[in-house]
Amino acid sequence: MTKSKQKHDSLPEHLKQKADSVQAKEVVSFDQAMGRIVDGEPLPGDEQIVIHHLRSHPQCVQQVECHLAIEAMLFGEARCDARAFVESVRVAIEAEETKSVFVRNVQEAVFGSTFGRSGLKCDVGDSDMQSKKWLGNAISLVLACSLLLASLIAGGIWNAAAIGEPVLVEVDRVDGTNAFAVGDQVNLRALVLPEGAVDLRLPSGVLLECQSPLMARFEHPMRLHLSQGRVDVDVGEEGIGFTVVTPVGEVVDLGTRFAVNASVDGEVRVAVLSGQVELRSQKVGTVSLIDGEAVRLSGTQGPRRLHSVEIRNHGIDHARKDSVIHSVSDNVELPKNRRFYGLVPCGMRDGVRAYRDRKAPRWEADPSEDFPEGLLGADLIQTFQTHRLQREFQLQFSISQPSRVYIFYDARYSPPNWLTQDFVNTGIQIRSVGWSSTAIMTKGIDPDAWGKIAIPHDIWCRDLVHPGSVILGPPVLSKKDLNTTSEYEGVKPSMYGIAVQPIAPPSQNIGKSVPEKSRVKALSVSVQQ
Repeated sequence: MTKSKQKHDSLPEHLKQKADSVQAKEVVSFDQAMGRIVDGEPLPGDEQIVIHHLRSHPQCVQQVECHLAIEAMLFGEARCDARAFVESVRVAIEAEETKSVFVRNVQEAVFGSTFGRSGLKCDVGDSDMQSKKWLGNAISLVLACSLLLASLIAGGIWNAAAIGEPVLVEVDRVDGTNAFAVGDQVNLRALVLPEGAVDLRLPSGVLLECQSPLMARFEHPMRLHLSQGRVDVDVGEEGIGFTVVTPVGEVVDLGTRFAVNASVDGEVRVAVLSGQVELRSQKVGTVSLIDGEAVRLSGTQGPRRLHSVEIRNHGIDHARKDSVIHSVSDNVELPKNRRFYGLVPCGMRDGVRAYRDRKAPRWEADPSEDFPEGLLGADLIQTFQTHRLQREFQLQFSISQPSRVYIFYDARYSPPNWLTQDFVNTGIQIRSVGWSSTAIMTKGIDPDAWGKIAIPHDIWCRDLVHPGSVILGPPVLSKKDLNTTSEYEGVKPSMYGIAVQPIAPPSQNIGKSVPEKSRVKALSVSVQQ
């Protein structure tokens, strides 16, 4: 017999009845709050009622599990991932001061974004038939509930000291979420972001650029545990040594800007945007990554090259948020090659960084011309100058909707066959500006009136009226097509640039389009024959 039961039995009869009545009201309040939560219509304070009740009665976690499980069965949407379920509830309970986190994060992590819209209700005391149906149709959820119960109770989740200390953060930027407001200063122990994006400044000056869906918690101001989602970290001058802990290892800053993305399937992606980091894990030991390198790894696989990384677009506010470019890759197979292509959604503009392995060169319009209007806001792929010498080079990417693909090719050289066959020269040029006068690519180029060294590039384009893949060839001519009369042939051309702009399906297309075989050399751009 438990001590609480003994104490209860020792009370006078009228006090027993009063205690039973209070307990019954508390249970009813808890059940009602949970009922509203699983219906997707919580009242103010429902989260606090549930959290308080769970802290006072850990055994009631089973009721939470039953509510969620039966509701999932009724909706027929039990797509639960055990890791996501456990971690979302864990982090949500830790984040007591974060309003509505318990409701949105648990529901979306377990059932998807459409959960709770049909208005169905359930009760913990439903019939045995419902329980049997639940047990027969939600095996993964049963596993998740077991893991949850073990992690919350046996793991000592109720001990705040084991969770970590609150960290004072200042909100620098908010996009698409009401959970934060610019200028707010908030003490955070757990960080849950079901939607949108937020930039948080730590006391050390470290800037965290958080993208949803995200679940994380602070151990202390220099150590963040990331369970799910992407965080871009800019450590500044005082934040050297800031560490992001992931399910497969730690990412330790060595003075840099880097990105970490943890997915619900257990894969972690790490990219260095500048500087250097150390990736430390029990499986592979310590791996150093420098500017322009990225890897992905999991609990079962070591570091593998991550071909492309989305680079946050700081310079322009565009209505379109998502990139139309996906799955950038190449055929470069070199030992320990970890270089990634920078993918900048809506990032094409005057002055944008041109290459991933060169910091200085930028895409600019000719000083006497406006920046080409059709390029503004296009998705940009930052390529590598080191690929300009490879005659067997091949680059491939896919597009998700009808788009115009632009290639910026060094205007000093004869274009390769793959470019002339599939693309059309628009007659417009763009420059890569910011080269050193000693760079081998700029041999024979004098500074312009502003003292800049610039390489001219012809803009070629091709329309694709259907989603699909684009394959580009090497930047240099084949041996049989070498233009031996060119004074620059011994230097080799600068690497080409790539931009993609979504378009409405046109009646006629520029460049080679699949499945249509004909090419029309006139639309809204002027074309050189």
